[in-house]
Amino acid sequence: MPPPRSLVASLVAAALLAAASAPPRAGAQASPSGAARGSAGLPATQRDATAPGAAQSTSAKVAGGVPGQSGDAASLIAEYGLRAAPEPVSSWPRWRRPVRIVVDDAVPGLTAAVREAAPGITVVAAATPQDFRAAVASADVAIGRTPVVCAEQVVNAGPELRWIQVVSAGVELCVGKAPIAARRQLLTNMRAISAPVIAEHAIGTLLALTRGLTVSIPRQASGQWSTDYGSQRLVALQGKTMLVVGLGGIGGEIAKRAHALGMRVIATRGSSRDKPDYVDYVGLSDELPTLLGQADVVADALPLTTATRGLFDAAMFARMRPTAYFLNVGRGGTVVTDALVAALQSGRLAGAALDVTEPEPLPKDHPLWRAPNVLITPHNSNDSDLGVEAQRRVVAENVRRYVAGERLLSVVDLGRGY
Repeated sequence: MPPPRSLVASLVAAALLAAASAPPRAGAQASPSGAARGSAGLPATQRDATAPGAAQSTSAKVAGGVPGQSGDAASLIAEYGLRAAPEPVSSWPRWRRPVRIVVDDAVPGLTAAVREAAPGITVVAAATPQDFRAAVASADVAIGRTPVVCAEQVVNAGPELRWIQVVSAGVELCVGKAPIAARRQLLTNMRAISAPVIAEHAIGTLLALTRGLTVSIPRQASGQWSTDYGSQRLVALQGKTMLVVGLGGIGGEIAKRAHALGMRVIATRGSSRDKPDYVDYVGLSDELPTLLGQADVVADALPLTTATRGLFDAAMFARMRPTAYFLNVGRGGTVVTDALVAALQSGRLAGAALDVTEPEPLPKDHPLWRAPNVLITPHNSNDSDLGVEAQRRVVAENVRRYVAGERLLSVVDLGRGY
């Protein structure tokens, strides 16, 4: 016969008490609530900067109070697939232990993170771009938003700059600056840090197009109940093919999610044919014209470089299936906007979801706003409730590494532009 309920309740309570008091598993990370999680899970530090407890010691989490890389730094690198430079920065002829670091103080918590990661070094908080320009004259390191740290006036005003750390992935505003190349300055970015959120945005906008949400949502305002979607088809993604153009940090995350939806995923990559399990085929960049014809969805996740500027022109759109959807979460400049508008207006494309445009911001009277079956968001695909804690963690770890002369994370190849 079954045991009495009181006995069952006692056993359950005892088990819960034992689990709560047990030490975390090896390799697990304790969350603020005391629950242990593996390093592959979402870091407890990745939450909105305004949340209670968010302003905790970054250096304690990153440096760990011991020489070399801490467990948290290893977790960060593994989670986002970050790459360290092959050589320590101390082997670079222009390296020296920094004396003065200028930080873009408009990024929440960034100055405090840098100060904690670089004890004994002068860290100047610049509240405005003008302050940044004035402070950078005698600085070794500049850290902040790309339009601030790579502004023409800043780059020209900082002849002693050796290292520039930006808090975004895109670096097209930096790589084209002659002084950066002439002085052989190091440039590091936030490769892949926002990739999961951007990928969610890309898939979300794709579903909005394929499931007719761009029609249904506006109808709610007038209480219109209708199954007539006009020329817009309701499409299932399972079994369809997605082509990811630019299988980097963002492109890889998009590919994972498309595969999870049951799509066949193919991709292009500029550097190699290395293929993750969730991608069926990876071609080099010159295979793009051939692969376009196979795709039901084309996701543009390219950086903006000399080679990618205007890549998607009328000839490229003509190679796509008329039932295909075009997504762009890379850079607006990779697309010839007039050609995209013409393809949408002529029915050469089934629809487009764009988080980036050329020009940007898109003028109010631009014809792209009125093109059929287009969904435009204001370059905000990386925004989320996670805030910028992950970016602060990467900056702090890179500052620690630079001061110690170790291998930096996410060093930009100035020749390639990413």
